[in-house]
Amino acid sequence: MPRLRRAGPRATNRSPAAAATAMLLSLITLTYARLHAWETRAREDERDGGYSTETVIVTALLVVLALAVIGIIGRALIDKANSIDL
Repeated sequence: MPRLRRAGPRATNRSPAAAATAMLLSLITLTYARLHAWETRAREDERDGGYSTETVIVTALLVVLALAVIGIIGRALIDKANSIDL
């Protein structure tokens, strides 16, 4: 397959690793710039963009309740399985 020539003063052959590194660094830079812009815009609008304290507490209580129910049901299943005589 013939190589295509690049026009301009930067017509150099780059290795695939160098091209991948350059693309990765530009992606990281673009992501940082985008996140910084979002943070700046959120601060200017005086929005916190997060959950309220009540929502976090209710969610945590539901998780604890679910874990307790799973524990109770799991213990009952293990007791029932151990009581079976073969």
